Amino acid sequence: MLTHKKVTKSGGITIPRAVRQGAGILPGTAVDIITDEAGIHITKHVPTCFHCGSVDDVISRFEIEICKSCAEALLEGFTDGTDE
Repeated sequence: MLTHKKVTKSGGITIPRAVRQGAGILPGTAVDIITDEAGIHITKHVPTCFHCGSVDDVISRFEIEICKSCAEALLEGFTDGTDE
């Protein structure tokens, strides 16, 4: 689908409904905005662990995404007194 939109004075752009629906981007869905030499790419955000990069069992706490394994390792560090 080819469409064009003008950028607003404040720098915003509205993604047309058909494009959002086709990409599965519903209201409230987080997106990633990536720029490269080809242009600007907008994709649905996939939660990724801040520490190890895993996408499995990731939750967001205090605006940091962390997987269950890393969360358990951090918790163990607090309970056994190690600093790794």
